[in-house]
Amino acid sequence: MSDEIPLKKALFYFVLILLFVGSLFYFKAQQNTTTGNGTNDAVFNGDVQTIDLSFKNYNYYPNTIRVKYNVPVRIIADTNTIRGCMTNINIPDFGISKTVRKGDNIIEFVPNKKGTFGFACPMRMGTGKIIVE
Repeated sequence: MSDEIPLKKALFYFVLILLFVGSLFYFKAQQNTTTGNGTNDAVFNGDVQTIDLSFKNYNYYPNTIRVKYNVPVRIIADTNTIRGCMTNINIPDFGISKTVRKGDNIIEFVPNKKGTFGFACPMRMGTGKIIVE
């Protein structure tokens, strides 16, 4: 019986260490998960400005997007990283509210006014801005 208590303690600490190390790997992987060109500027792809939107550091990435006025914009949401309420992307100044999912992850619009406009999920856990120049 007395040998059983130290063994249970050792097993308990071993499981705690495994959970801690596993969580470190999980959060590090979340921080390194990204798509896109690494900048805030949309990339011209033919006649369309394209931006890849994903999740990094607990927010949309990039969370500041710079686009050109009156040139169509295509936002491609990475549904492998964007989850939960953040899949519902709202850009109220352009009349956009879309829930993205695999197979339906593209948001398209024409930025027909200049300025800085916010976008967010309904709970405002994920936020960002679009700068139209």
